Amino acid sequence: MSRWRVALVGGLAVAAALVPAAPVAAHAGLDSSTPAASSVLEEAPDSIVLDFDEAVEAPLATIEVFDQARAPVEVGPPEAVGSDASIVTADLPDLGDGVYVVVWRVTSVDGHVVDGAFSFQIGTDSDVDVDALLAELGNGASASPAVERTLAIARLLAYVGLVLVLGAMLWAGMATERLAAAGSTRGMLWSGAVLFGVGSLVQFGAQAAYVAAGTAGDMVDPSAWGRIDQTATGRALLVRIVLAVVLAVLVAQWARRATAWWRSVAVAAAVAALVTFPAGGHAAALTPRAVWTAVDAIHLAAVVVWLGGLLLFTIGAPAWLRGDEAAPVVRRFSTASAVAVPVLVLTGLAQANRLSGGLGNLTDTTWGRTLLAKVSVVVVLVAVAGVSRWLLRSSGRASIRRTVAAEAVLGIVVLALSAGLVGESPQGPSERQVFTTSLASAGVIVDVTITPGGVGQNEMHVIVTPPGGSLTPVAGVTARVSLPEEEIPDAPVDLVAEGANHYSGPVSFALPGVWTLELIIEVSPGNSVLVVTEVPLT
Repeated sequence: MSRWRVALVGGLAVAAALVPAAPVAAHAGLDSSTPAASSVLEEAPDSIVLDFDEAVEAPLATIEVFDQARAPVEVGPPEAVGSDASIVTADLPDLGDGVYVVVWRVTSVDGHVVDGAFSFQIGTDSDVDVDALLAELGNGASASPAVERTLAIARLLAYVGLVLVLGAMLWAGMATERLAAAGSTRGMLWSGAVLFGVGSLVQFGAQAAYVAAGTAGDMVDPSAWGRIDQTATGRALLVRIVLAVVLAVLVAQWARRATAWWRSVAVAAAVAALVTFPAGGHAAALTPRAVWTAVDAIHLAAVVVWLGGLLLFTIGAPAWLRGDEAAPVVRRFSTASAVAVPVLVLTGLAQANRLSGGLGNLTDTTWGRTLLAKVSVVVVLVAVAGVSRWLLRSSGRASIRRTVAAEAVLGIVVLALSAGLVGESPQGPSERQVFTTSLASAGVIVDVTITPGGVGQNEMHVIVTPPGGSLTPVAGVTARVSLPEEEIPDAPVDLVAEGANHYSGPVSFALPGVWTLELIIEVSPGNSVLVVTEVPLT
């Protein structure tokens, strides 16, 4: 038993190297920015600061700034700020008055690219159509369709290869010498090792091109590779490529599988290979990261145990489902499957609930709809497996050839859907939208902007044009918010003067709903105007 402990410790040691200790909360999203989106400033900022809700790969970030004439502004290189790497900043040169657009693109720790754009204004004299400017400049660069297709195919190849090689090692390793040495068994072992290695290698190149918004040529560009080799996803893929070589060596030494060193290395390599998938995927964006990485690895291990056996019995030697030679292995597989399937379902449900923010949100995203399709196929697969188990007990192994083949085909479909899930974001785009409105009463015009326009902390800007014109200063502005439908009473908003007739301050909305915003404009001492508007938040 000691060699198994040593092997497991070795595999987990490699796994630990892939799981950084920094905690993360969810799929990367922009929490706030400085300057705030749609803000109007009296003075030019010194830098652009982007604050995300989880750590991002700062070396892969791009921040571009354009003026209102669509000309690019030279900015400094993006740099991470703070210990959690969730804040990225870039220095700005001296900026003149006018409207500016910030276009950003970052890669989250799970390998997904997130981008966006927002505007800010320096000074109040501008008649630029900001919406049109954002529409023109805000469409961020993206990788070519060929890169994205290659990335999806490479993920599938790696999944299938892992299931083939580990599944064959597990179940053929328990069989008689004749079955284990059969040409079809060795063919499955080699096919799995090659697919696993090629899929991982191609995925590394495609990932490098993907995060750089590149083309197919960038997949074989060493300079592109150098950008991701220190990222969480890149590191996981590099380790996986090394493990593919180790597995190929183990397959070449298949005749020595009964020796202690072979079994120890095989267990360590299998554990580490399983962990590389969550270490460079969605689980890397959850907290506590180690726990969810383990959950995802266990989920994948259950797939290997179940589907690996099905594929071996389907494409392996015919003797697997005939005669008495393979009977002990098939019975063990039947018993193990009865455990693996519930583990697969429970770990899958736990991940789906955590990643999507609740199972009720699954239909809102492509990720959720793909997951529902995967679950539907799994339900059919489990039903067919139940038939196979019944036939095995009542009629023997020869009667389950067709049902086992059907299970294997459905299993490949599940793997394809799993590969697709990795490429999608579990959470849809943020529903936050900057709130802007223009109000008028008694000759006073009030422009209000609330950013980012969602539940939680926001920043409000108020620009007042009194009857005498924008150059006529008002005596003061006060504000309060309430949520009548939830019986939340008036809460004051602390506004400070940013300049002539320009006020700003933080405002917090605790719950979604239609909030009431009241502004009292003191046009002159003793002369006030009340303007009221609704602020719908989801």
